[in-house]
Amino acid sequence: MAAKKLRTVEVGRGIAACAVVAFHANGAAKIVGLSSSPWAGPLQNGVDFFFVLSGFIIFYVHRHDIGHAELAAEYLWKRFVRLFPLLWFVACGWMILRSVLAEPPSLNQIGTSLLLYPSLEKPIPAVVWTLRHELLFYLAFCAAIVNRWAGISLFAIWIAAVLAQMVLIANGTPLVGVPSLLFSSFVIDFVLGAGVAMLADRWLVRSWVPLIIGAALVIAFGVLSVAYDFDRLGVLDYTSINTLFLPVNGLAFAILLYGMLCVEDMVEVPEWAMLLGAASYAIYLVHVPANSIFQSGAAKLGEGFGHAAIFLIGIGAGVIVHLLIERRVSGYLRARSPFASRLKVVKSQG
Repeated sequence: MAAKKLRTVEVGRGIAACAVVAFHANGAAKIVGLSSSPWAGPLQNGVDFFFVLSGFIIFYVHRHDIGHAELAAEYLWKRFVRLFPLLWFVACGWMILRSVLAEPPSLNQIGTSLLLYPSLEKPIPAVVWTLRHELLFYLAFCAAIVNRWAGISLFAIWIAAVLAQMVLIANGTPLVGVPSLLFSSFVIDFVLGAGVAMLADRWLVRSWVPLIIGAALVIAFGVLSVAYDFDRLGVLDYTSINTLFLPVNGLAFAILLYGMLCVEDMVEVPEWAMLLGAASYAIYLVHVPANSIFQSGAAKLGEGFGHAAIFLIGIGAGVIVHLLIERRVSGYLRARSPFASRLKVVKSQG
């Protein structure tokens, strides 16, 4: 798999973001008196797709950096630029507004929301809980960049600890508190994504079959979760017995992602879909505050139209923030990386 911008992966990011927005739009509609559907429940699984995609992207983009300690600083700078500037903009703005209209956040909420350190405190906005997992994976991968075998050992120990925690959950004696976050089954999603990158780098079939199988499995998991009233873990609950089934969902998304890569050269991707993918992080962060502000007004449109308005407001606000803020700030910071000149010398020598 040649190093290139993968358009289907961008589409995947857009799909994951839109799924999460639709899930929250369904919940927001219920809050303001509109009907809600249980069939929107599986849309929250877009979070698992995000984790799988993150594992794939990090390994695909930085696989050749593994074992080159001199590239670690640039890697960390890129991850910082990707995560924190927009997070700080959205989180600080929402905290200020909430402090004026409701109650101010606690110090621990402020800390874990802005620094993403492991905590069971509910962050602001609430969706930021997933970024704590992202940061843990980024740091673990950095260990592999610094030293290949140290990174492999760290991931082996981490996965073993996750599997052990799953056994403890099944036994009714799980680790609780912050360790339950550190050893959550979400780690498997990232590893599955990295596995897809390794597989696609060595064996990629030109066929629609893997995509169809992956899509069927994702849909089947969603249908079964509704049929059997599967209540996946809440934001802060990492010890629920239902967490044992989430890696199955992650595997379905991994197969779906592999299938998308298989048809990479067989499909035309419209520019609007690419824009949604590029804006996926902004959409993910911004849609909950945007919905909270505008959902009451949208509800006046009535059934159907109100749901659509809440959904489109979340998407539209994210795209606007991406175009006006995220893209400009990220471009500015990447262009002025304090490690860029050194990185060029290292690569030229390599």
